[in-house]
This record gives sequence, C-alpha cells and structure tokens, in this order.
Amino acid sequence: MKAFTSIVQKRGAVPFAAHIGERVYMQEFRKGEPLPANLHRWAPTLDAMLEGVDTDGPLYLMIDQGIVRAGTSHRRPGVHIDGYWVPAKSAHGGSGSHSNTPPPAPGGSHRGSGSHSYTPPVEVPGNHGGGGGRHSAGGSWADAAYEDHEGILLASSVQAARAYSGVFIGQPGDGGDCSHIDLTGLTPTAMLAGQCYAGNVTMLHESLPLAFDVLRTVVRINAPGWTPQ
Repeated sequence: MKAFTSIVQKRGAVPFAAHIGERVYMQEFRKGEPLPANLHRWAPTLDAMLEGVDTDGPLYLMIDQGIVRAGTSHRRPGVHIDGYWVPAKSAHGGSGSHSNTPPPAPGGSHRGSGSHSYTPPVEVPGNHGGGGGRHSAGGSWADAAYEDHEGILLASSVQAARAYSGVFIGQPGDGGDCSHIDLTGLTPTAMLAGQCYAGNVTMLHESLPLAFDVLRTVVRINAPGWTPQ
C-alpha cells in the first residue's frame, strides 16, 4: 500500500467581499497581473491568500457564496482530496498537464466577465448543499503518484471544515474519495473562519454540517507548481 503525506498549513487572515450569491468556477488568473473585471472586488481576498506563494504560472479560482441550511454541509462532505485541476478537461483528477488554456465556460470566457454565472458540475462522489463542485474525468485516481506539486489554498467566512495532517496509507479513490482511509495518527485541524489554509495535492479534508442557517463564502485557489512545505 502506498503512503502519502497530507500537509495542512495555517497562513494569514483573509477578508471577504460582500455576500451576493456569487459563484466562480476555476477561473484562470495570475498573481501580479491585472484581474479580470468580474474579480476586481475579490482583489483583497486573493492578495491575502497568495501572500508568500511564489508563482508566476496560472492559478485557478473557485468562489462559492451559498445559503447553507442547518444540518447540511456547504461543500463536499466526507474525507477526500481535491487532486489536480486539469484545465484541458475542466475536471479534477489524479494527474494532468496544466499547459493548456481552459475551454470557455458556458456564457463566457474563463478570463472574462460573466464567467461566474453558470452552475459548476456535480461533485463526485456525492453532492453538497451548495450545488457545485467537481467531476473526476481528469485522469486516473486509482494509480496516481501525486508527485507533481500543486498547492490548494482555502478560506471560508464561516467555520465548517476540517483537515488532517500527517502520513496516511492507501490510494485515494475515484473523485479523490478517502472515506476508506484510516485517520488514526493524523492530526485534525479545524479550519477557522477568516483564515487561509494551504494544503498539498493530497491534503485530506472534509466539509462539516452547519448547526444553523447561514450565508457562507468559500474561496479556493489551485496553484500548480507550488506546494506548502
């Protein structure tokens, strides 16, 4: 059985733009370059999340502002990894090249205004209360080595997720499912509101149900070629 390392790193505080029910699905941008028009209000958020991230390559942004009902999770429940973002297939997977430009989203380009107005693909396996997530056509999960660097930066306006750091045994399943992984010996980390957390491509994490109805914002950045140490 293969062994993988799950890295969870708490970074700095993060401000959030006002909640207007906005969604952005894996829109490409670059650190230090002008943002697309639809992302201007998110500049302080992105600057804070990318503090100390050394990259001049493409970055991929997900924003999900949702109404989360009591007893449900906003994002994906169950322990999982996010895997690599594969822009050529508009999918997450166990491997893939980042050299291609993402195909246009319905209703507009990934780099232009208006690209945040469509509903993302349904998450696999399972679903979440927010109604968006990933599909897993981007490469085999069953035998992936996860040797290429790709960092994942996460921030939430409401605490409703947990991550695990340490070494785990076993291959992630389809869609990054890790419900079969023994978490014994791993260190759980509550992902606090208003904080950025950085993880590697095999960071184990899960969304948790909320105790009350709430407006919640989740921002995630995939950073190919970079990883927290």
